[in-house]
Amino acid sequence: MRIAVACIDTRGGVQPYVGLALGLRRAGHDVRAVAPSDLAPLFEGVNIPVRALSGSIEEALRASGGAAERGRLATIRLMSRELPSRLRTWTKEALEACEGVDVVTGGVGGMVLALSVAEKLGAPFVEAHLQPVGAPTDAYPGVLLPGTPPWLGRAALRLSHHLSERILWLPFKGQMAKTREEVLGLHGPPRAAQGQPVLYGFSRHVVPLPEGGERPRHVTGYWMLPAPPTFRPPPALEAFLAGGRPVVSVGFGSMSSRDPQRLTALALGAARLAKVRVVLLSGWGGLKTLENDDVFCADALPHDWLFPRVAAAVHHGGAGTTGAALRAGVPAIVVPFTMDQPFWASRVAALGAGPAPISRRWLTEASLAAALRTAVCDEAMRKRAAELSEKIRSEDGPAAAAECFGRLAASLGKT
Repeated sequence: MRIAVACIDTRGGVQPYVGLALGLRRAGHDVRAVAPSDLAPLFEGVNIPVRALSGSIEEALRASGGAAERGRLATIRLMSRELPSRLRTWTKEALEACEGVDVVTGGVGGMVLALSVAEKLGAPFVEAHLQPVGAPTDAYPGVLLPGTPPWLGRAALRLSHHLSERILWLPFKGQMAKTREEVLGLHGPPRAAQGQPVLYGFSRHVVPLPEGGERPRHVTGYWMLPAPPTFRPPPALEAFLAGGRPVVSVGFGSMSSRDPQRLTALALGAARLAKVRVVLLSGWGGLKTLENDDVFCADALPHDWLFPRVAAAVHHGGAGTTGAALRAGVPAIVVPFTMDQPFWASRVAALGAGPAPISRRWLTEASLAAALRTAVCDEAMRKRAAELSEKIRSEDGPAAAAECFGRLAASLGKT
């Protein structure tokens, strides 16, 4: 079956779809991708054909003045400002890239881009999410309202899921409808996903989804992208990890900061207080410092290689990074910036796989140092993280997703 994987996001929100695409290809499907130009090389690196979308996500984030750091409202405003000028062009590019496919798939970013494109092409769209969207439950709060207090009751928890959905689509809905009509000549609500299964690329041991629902829902396990076979860590990094005091990784992925030097200084100051050494991952956030005996700097490293080799991981709580840290079996200290990150931070804490999260707004040297000491020294926490890792590692998310697409192919007569 010919499958197009569509995604618009930062690196942590695109990389799992590379893992999904590889799993689909291993199962014998003909796979192509549509992705931001900054991240198209992730697909190219594993020989998945990809159409690179015009423009740069990284440039938009760096020019935002640290919108992610200012929280959800600032992020929504950024997306609402950036989307109108891009979606028309992206839709035309995606329409061309998806010509001839049997099915299109993707998460929220993929739906913004290609849900209506699939309808225009007469192909079904399979929702493939990294977050528990479209599955209201009273077992935990909605993905954008994780602070909903349980004492409000079961109805309030379910309501938080519906409200999260509204907030999630707020920056996109109007421009999607306009582009749908003006570029694709379609009217009414999108229909390509109706009646199709929904896939979730996380572990049921991390987020248990409710049973039932209007459409089949499949929690497959994480869509991990392993380090490439050609990856060789710098000898200096291996030497750094092998000697001296405990090492933690610190990196906030694509989250931009108004003052990356100050954020770097805060993180390294906390590490000194906690008496740990640091692998500092610069990422799009631009964390940088001079290397010394206590700090090793890198732009990025494969999480599945790095995280099992450190005593703890400090990160922003993106869905993909959270999954990688949990799978590695080391405690995670989550410093959420925006959108779904507080939700994943709350799940890590609820599972006992890390200390209580520290909001970026309230992050201090003292609070981060205290969390680092707990993550490195709390043996019960370290045991819980290791036990959870074993459960997550028993799942093969890409293979399970491929099985779902295989059943879909049979129903469409595309085997």
